[in-house]
Amino acid sequence: MIDLDETVELLRDFLRIDTTNPPGNEEKGAVFIQEVLRRKGLSSNIYQAEPGRANILSRIKGRLDGKPVILLSHIDVVPAKREEWTCDPFTAEVKDGYIYGRGAIDMKSQVICQLAAFVDYARQGKTPKRDIIFLATCDEEVGGDHGVGFMLKAVPELKDASFVLSEGGNMFDENGSVHAQISVTEKKLSQFILKATGKGGHGSMPHDDNANEKIIAAAHRILAYKWPLKAMPVTSAYLDGVLGDHTVKNAKFPGLTKALRSKKWKSYLERNEIYNSILRNTVTLTILKGGEKVNVIPSESCAYFDSRLLPSEKHERFFTKVKKLAGDDVTIERIGEKIPAPGPSRYNTVYFQGIKEAIRSLKGDIPVLPFVTTGATDMRYFRDLGIPSYGFFPVTLTKEEHMRMHSKDERISLANIREGLDGCRAIVNFLASDRTP
Repeated sequence: MIDLDETVELLRDFLRIDTTNPPGNEEKGAVFIQEVLRRKGLSSNIYQAEPGRANILSRIKGRLDGKPVILLSHIDVVPAKREEWTCDPFTAEVKDGYIYGRGAIDMKSQVICQLAAFVDYARQGKTPKRDIIFLATCDEEVGGDHGVGFMLKAVPELKDASFVLSEGGNMFDENGSVHAQISVTEKKLSQFILKATGKGGHGSMPHDDNANEKIIAAAHRILAYKWPLKAMPVTSAYLDGVLGDHTVKNAKFPGLTKALRSKKWKSYLERNEIYNSILRNTVTLTILKGGEKVNVIPSESCAYFDSRLLPSEKHERFFTKVKKLAGDDVTIERIGEKIPAPGPSRYNTVYFQGIKEAIRSLKGDIPVLPFVTTGATDMRYFRDLGIPSYGFFPVTLTKEEHMRMHSKDERISLANIREGLDGCRAIVNFLASDRTP
């Protein structure tokens, strides 16, 4: 069995492999995972999408043919600026009970915990009902074309999966009250670029055809608009479960539908970054480009926006509104227009119930609720095929810890590693059992 100490050391070694995407270089991570599997007596295959960009697949053969269960994770991480961190993001430093490193939460800890649970099950000599596939991919952070997109073509059997477990939910500690979030859907990725052209010139002679000013004015109109708060079945189930006993000014939470008609409850929901994000379309300005010299008026300017739409929202309707807000002085270019945007996975399933039981065996009788992931994940590829896909890693995070994801000083506690390891083992045991379809 891979114990806690070995799991921690595997994670630290994995975090030291710089798989920042772009450029990726995930093959180094895949080779590392393959060597772990080899030492534990398991075979695997590496699938190279292009030089340096690789995916790895290993399998525990089940009694029945077809409909495998997939433990899905990704090897790549987002960039990290050393000067912003208190320690090097790729040395996996341990201090005050935490492992620091880019990818500690998103999602190298889950890769290692799923890998350990997969190896431990295989070494017991048991035969699962269906094949259990461990699949770690590249390229998730920029769309997944070389990762899951590539693997669905390279290994067509993956399209026949019965269930996929990946990232997107966890146990959440909110002011000492813990609940579990099992992600059954995610917001739609709808990124775009504003572009403007104008007349160049000397900065000492301003005029009314300045590309930068056009971008600023259009961006202000877009960002000033408040997209309406909307309830969906998933968000209603989640927030009714989390806030059922909550009060504001001596008034008990009335349920999401009624709360959205209440000024005080709307204000309360908007002040919470997570609640706000799962209840409305969000539009965030992330990159500004315009000008190269302080005394030169540029002739071109652009701004990049990361927008995430509610699962019930239509891209076309969203962009109709954005174009109206932006005005005629700019053009809009969509990014990733062909990225899948499937509907939610059902959560009245044996998979949800089994994971719920695994969680409660470890954490006691805590609420286990369906959740909407605000970021994009590779599960959209499988949901687009109608395959039930849940996002869940059994670790307990506070909001402060969660907000470090994609930010400086990303970290995970040693206690979380123990919890994640135990939880992944319990979930893999369930997924291998005869209870699954």
